[in-house]
Amino acid sequence: MTGDRTLSALGGLAVATALLGLGGLVVLNTGATIGVRPVALGLSQGHDEAAYRRLLGSPSAADLDWAEAKSREALAVSPYENGPRLRLAYVETLRHGRLTPAGVEYFAQSYDLLPLDPNVGAWRIGFGLEHWESLTPEARRAVYEEARAFYRLGSREVGVERVLRSVRNPSGRLAAALWLHSFERNGR
Repeated sequence: MTGDRTLSALGGLAVATALLGLGGLVVLNTGATIGVRPVALGLSQGHDEAAYRRLLGSPSAADLDWAEAKSREALAVSPYENGPRLRLAYVETLRHGRLTPAGVEYFAQSYDLLPLDPNVGAWRIGFGLEHWESLTPEARRAVYEEARAFYRLGSREVGVERVLRSVRNPSGRLAAALWLHSFERNGR
């Protein structure tokens, strides 16, 4: 009998907690009971998508500035997101015609945060190989390790073989060819 009361009390507590939490979200998002503007519960996705779209085609200097600002806003909201950080590296290449030291830093930070990232892995591996001569030895090693790991996993999301075969930069293409040969020789 005591066990039934305990379960009943726990169930009531769970329902009350859920309702209070839901009520709190309503208040935060609408300002309904306290007469203030809604709280902006921003997520980086909106900033990130907007910046991505702005860089399609042949972006102008104003587009680059705008995309950089949106990427920085996205990082302010979600500092552990790799997409905006890598976009900053990309903007550096568009702005200067090469990967700058600041771009290398953004690129390296993405590996410091998440060495294997299926969301940006294909792009990141390809970008690293296209700018191979600009990368630090540590960043080169990180690109290699990510490519090797996704190859061994047989990841369809990342498609390492496709990425390695598509590199146009001569020094990156040489590295990619050597890696692919090694990966195929050693198997998954």
